[in-house]
Amino acid sequence: QLESVQKLLVDQGLTNVRLVVNAERMVIAEARRTYTYLNLFGYAVDAVVCNRLIPKTVTDPYFEQWKQIQDEHLNEIYQSFSPIPVLKVPLYEREMVGLDLLDRLGVELYGDTDPTQRLHDDEPMKIRKKGSGYELSLHLPFAGKSDLDLMRKGDDLYVRVGSYKRTFLLPSVLTRLDIGGATFEDDRLVISFSKGEQKPDGTRKEARGGT
Repeated sequence: QLESVQKLLVDQGLTNVRLVVNAERMVIAEARRTYTYLNLFGYAVDAVVCNRLIPKTVTDPYFEQWKQIQDEHLNEIYQSFSPIPVLKVPLYEREMVGLDLLDRLGVELYGDTDPTQRLHDDEPMKIRKKGSGYELSLHLPFAGKSDLDLMRKGDDLYVRVGSYKRTFLLPSVLTRLDIGGATFEDDRLVISFSKGEQKPDGTRKEARGGT
């Protein structure tokens, strides 16, 4: 049953993931980490919702510095998650509880856009042929070499980012090949596979880290 749920969640034709973040430094940092881990496990994020923004109509001088700080953090959110769309939700005068208030929030958030539609297309994992070999790339934004551990053992590829680890069962087109190297290109970890000599015991060589 858990496997069926997991397949449902990673099916981009059925499931959309949207991150909700406040315009605060610590919350943004946590959202960036969450975004990386979601991509590691194949969950595609199609929008970021920035919540509790002080409306421009609020002119009380008490909130002026808060508005400036939020503007700075909002700009950081745009830069961090581009090209994913950022949707903005104002700080309301009350707690948004009940169908009527939630309907009001939905209209302000999505306007005429159908919220059930995918707002941004991305592929957490890609496989493409390159020369006589193949490349497998994983979208791992905000991850660095020091966060990464990569190991190949048999038909399994182990990828660890921070404290999270995922095991990939390699498709048959890659199981006959060896890892030639790993590097970061933009926000993607690119792992190259090429033909190599197989060891006498039938196991493949292991590769760790990236360059």
